[in-house]
Amino acid sequence: RDFASCAGTLLHPDVIRAIADPKAEPYRFPAEVKPYLHQIEAWEHLTAEERRSVLVSSGTGSGKTECFLMPLLHDLATEAKTAGRLSGVRALALYPLNALIASQEERLRAWTAPFGGKIRFGLYNGLTPERLRATDKVQPEQAQDRKTLRNDPPPILVTNVTMLEYMTVRRVDRPLIENSRGKLRWIILDEAHGYVGSAAAEIALLIRRVLLTFGVSADQVRFVATSATIGGGTDVTEDLRRFLRDLSGA
Repeated sequence: RDFASCAGTLLHPDVIRAIADPKAEPYRFPAEVKPYLHQIEAWEHLTAEERRSVLVSSGTGSGKTECFLMPLLHDLATEAKTAGRLSGVRALALYPLNALIASQEERLRAWTAPFGGKIRFGLYNGLTPERLRATDKVQPEQAQDRKTLRNDPPPILVTNVTMLEYMTVRRVDRPLIENSRGKLRWIILDEAHGYVGSAAAEIALLIRRVLLTFGVSADQVRFVATSATIGGGTDVTEDLRRFLRDLSGA
């Protein structure tokens, strides 16, 4: 199957148009390009009416980001079609390093820009400024400062574990939580193999706190974990399921 044949079935037509837009280079996917089989399988699970959680274990450069980002955009595009411009966090994407957070910025900008501000994203880490300067260029598809993140949260929020923990306890971040309460329905864990031992226990407890803080339960959220190294060998399917269940509470 090519991307064009996924329009209206697996992925919203507006998503297909956004990723095929020539302005999306170098993240453009022309309509005639064929996705990997594991990407299509992930989309089938993550666009199903029944909420499902997915762990993607695949080699570096094999398109793990597309496995969750395209169905996430499908979900948001479907909502925006009737609700218009979206405000409030629907998706939390957790990355272990600021460099990995920054690497997603260009891709997210390329794929959300065609929605004209209806679908936005924000990066929240220690480098995020409190307010934009007068000389900064405003990007309608991105919440670029902390003031905007709090008062008008974007539906996609990319952050790290430390900042997410701050969000749940800091008074200054309460508007972000209050303006997103009951709306969270995606939690994405990149580089999931890093969550072992005490780190796994900490993230598992943090996820449960986040669910309580945002006013949702685990069965209302799609969890996606990705890794290039977890799950090698044979007969690991049940081990992987147990890993994601234990980590997320799903």
